[in-house]
Amino acid sequence: MHPSDIAIYPNDLAMLQLVLIRYCSERQCSLDSAMAHEAACELMALFQAGIEDEAELERILSRHTLPFRMAG
Repeated sequence: MHPSDIAIYPNDLAMLQLVLIRYCSERQCSLDSAMAHEAACELMALFQAGIEDEAELERILSRHTLPFRMAG
């Protein structure tokens, strides 16, 4: 199965949105900023790679500095 074939259900999307909102709040960036966009892309990539735990996503995201890009 290709990562883009993974279903993202409404509850998953809501969780990812909360992670992004907290990330942006902690960094005092707006949700429409380039930083937020990069973080959202990283969250989606992590989720599609099989990391679905909210706390784990937050831990991984908090360790990264921009620009985000997964190797591969």
